[in-house]
Amino acid sequence: METVNRPRPLGITIIAIILGISAVLGLIAVILGLVALGAAHLGGALATAAVVALIIAAVFALLELFLAWGLWTLKPWAFWATAVIEAIRILDALYALFVQHAALGAAILGLIIPLIILIYLFADRNVRAAFHT
Repeated sequence: METVNRPRPLGITIIAIILGISAVLGLIAVILGLVALGAAHLGGALATAAVVALIIAAVFALLELFLAWGLWTLKPWAFWATAVIEAIRILDALYALFVQHAALGAAILGLIIPLIILIYLFADRNVRAAFHT
């Protein structure tokens, strides 16, 4: 496998670290959830639903960890995956704000953070050059 000798922009480093930390915390939460589920002795549909939810959470955490690695190593697919995910987060925040009538502060924060990341990805020439996009 070929190593990349391009300098990684500071913002990409920060985003990758935050994603990595979030992924590790998500995996820890899944493990703790499985331990708690075993201790609770739930049965039937509730236990099944909890296991399915924990499996989905584990998959998302692993994908987040994979994306963090892709950003850290400046993989072009990670640039585009991050752009798509942040665009989806913007749509989700707009939905929460206008349809679900979520708390204004949380909805605005949920809108601003992905918007800043998208602007950073596409407006900074150094970021695009680092990913060869």
